Amino acid sequence: MSRAWAPADVRALGVRTDLVTACEIAYGAKRTKAYELLRREELDFPAVRVGNRVVVPVAALCRFLGIELEPDSPDVSHTARSTA
Repeated sequence: MSRAWAPADVRALGVRTDLVTACEIAYGAKRTKAYELLRREELDFPAVRVGNRVVVPVAALCRFLGIELEPDSPDVSHTARSTA
């Protein structure tokens, strides 16, 4: 059974994640299926081979999932103080 990934969990991955984690989040797929999708070029997000690893940009994964990379945050411009 796959873990349920909340949007905050996906954003917390940082800039990039590995192929297997990305496929688990996007498709509920495990290692074998993840590499099969890569080999068949059937991924719905970019994956880049770096040495012997395959990495996925979290920003692209978020776009595919429809998750905002940076959630709405309160506007703090009205609370900024002048330093002059």
